[in-house]
Amino acid sequence: MSPDGTERNTESELARRNFLKLGTAGAAGLALAGATTSTATASARSVATPIAANTAAPVNTMPDPAPVDLKQGGGKTYHASPGDTPEFHVNDFDGLKNALQNAGDGDIIRVADDAAIDMTGAENTLTIRTGVILSGGRGNNGSLGGLIYTNRNRNPVADKPLPMFKTYGDRVRFTGLRIQGPRLANYWDPEGYDGDPSDDTAYDNYLIGGIHFLGDNCRVDNCQLYGFTHAAISVGGGSYVVSARIDHSSIHNNPMEHFGYGVNLYNGESVIEWNYFDYNRHSIAGYGYDTNGYTARYNLVGEHPISHAFDMHGRTQNDGSDTEVAGGTINIHHNTFRFTTDVYPAHRDQEAIAIRGVPANRCDIDNNWFYHDSKPVAVNKQGNAYRQENEQWMHMWASGNHFGRSEPASDIGHPR
Repeated sequence: MSPDGTERNTESELARRNFLKLGTAGAAGLALAGATTSTATASARSVATPIAANTAAPVNTMPDPAPVDLKQGGGKTYHASPGDTPEFHVNDFDGLKNALQNAGDGDIIRVADDAAIDMTGAENTLTIRTGVILSGGRGNNGSLGGLIYTNRNRNPVADKPLPMFKTYGDRVRFTGLRIQGPRLANYWDPEGYDGDPSDDTAYDNYLIGGIHFLGDNCRVDNCQLYGFTHAAISVGGGSYVVSARIDHSSIHNNPMEHFGYGVNLYNGESVIEWNYFDYNRHSIAGYGYDTNGYTARYNLVGEHPISHAFDMHGRTQNDGSDTEVAGGTINIHHNTFRFTTDVYPAHRDQEAIAIRGVPANRCDIDNNWFYHDSKPVAVNKQGNAYRQENEQWMHMWASGNHFGRSEPASDIGHPR
């Protein structure tokens, strides 16, 4: 294992073994992010001119699909400023780099509302120290929030996700920003859906991510994150058993087949709440360690899934038994899933939640609103509201859920 938690061979083999052409989707990452930017990458940065706020250079973006009148997704309904006295004000790449080099614990870096900061060629090169807050004005007086983006379409290191920001500091926070990846699309399969799912080399150089937290107690709130082929947000990995809170954000259009995660949880326990999700392949993906779990609550998932929305992958036990451990503790409550079929690539009946093995502790699914017609009876049937990859329900409990498109009581599903 490398210092950043990467397990190159075993985790790649596990991911490849879990790729399925139909039904369930691919594993939560072939290998953990962590490649250091190469000399070639650094030199590429020198010709990628940062786009400052006062230039006329066009930047393509995506509109925010989150409902404007709900707290899910943040924006104008969000009122939790990190503070009123930023230590740094930035509106271009050089300003951001300088601020991050000098910011310390508790410092706020304020990205201008009209900034468009180009990170192309400089992904994973900026250090964010413990306690630093990177802040924007999303939702204030109609502001969309400052934009930080990459146009990098290919990763120079094959088979490794490349994030824009990779942080080892604790208590790092991104708030009020737009974080944009290179692929502004609803769905993309570089291999072609009719390709052999075990022959996945077409994906190897397209794994671009947004934020990867390897420090503890980090947070993303009131952000719009989209356009990433790997994951908009990743948390933990290998020996990095860390927590994060992802809340009041609009996380959408992270679309690549096999990958395409809104929130990707490698290890540790996190809270994902009050978010709007749509057009992600998986909105929440868990890697499957017994120390890997999450609470997902008060989220709204839109009408355009590419595969199941929330999941926990299974990992083979060390004793070699057939049962796969699927995380530790998973708590999914008071969410709404507004779909019964996927939109890409095949309009299949699609479950909202897939637990792909047996949790080491338990999985509770309570007080959610599923558009699916009825409570699941079969354990592992694709297209049910939720399913478990096992021969019988084990360490799984469900109660108080509502099924169908009729409006449930106000205390069931996402707060509205």
